[in-house]
Amino acid sequence: MQLSGVCILTDNAPRLAAFYETVLEESPVAEGQHYGFPGAQLAVYNPGGVTVAADKNMELMYFVADLMETYRRLRAALPRLRVTSPPQRRPWGAFSFWFLDPDGNTVSLIERKPGD
Repeated sequence: MQLSGVCILTDNAPRLAAFYETVLEESPVAEGQHYGFPGAQLAVYNPGGVTVAADKNMELMYFVADLMETYRRLRAALPRLRVTSPPQRRPWGAFSFWFLDPDGNTVSLIERKPGD
């Protein structure tokens, strides 16, 4: 079995797509209320009648080559970015930072140098 991707159901797909376009530095493939980011294996979709849950129990995790450069870029590009944990070395060895998307989903960016 292989993960095909993740689709976030939302009540505001254009807003969430614009956010992830900035984060992922990838333009989405848009079809109506469905926005796909094939390079990130991510989609956001409003099928109608979605209520965004307040309690979340998952997070998206992506590798980046330079965590501090990515952190500075996102802080400049998204002034309202809700950082929940600044860049730091985790007890398990990962160098990462965590933030929330506009729907309150946690995103974790983890540094992985080329060749690692």
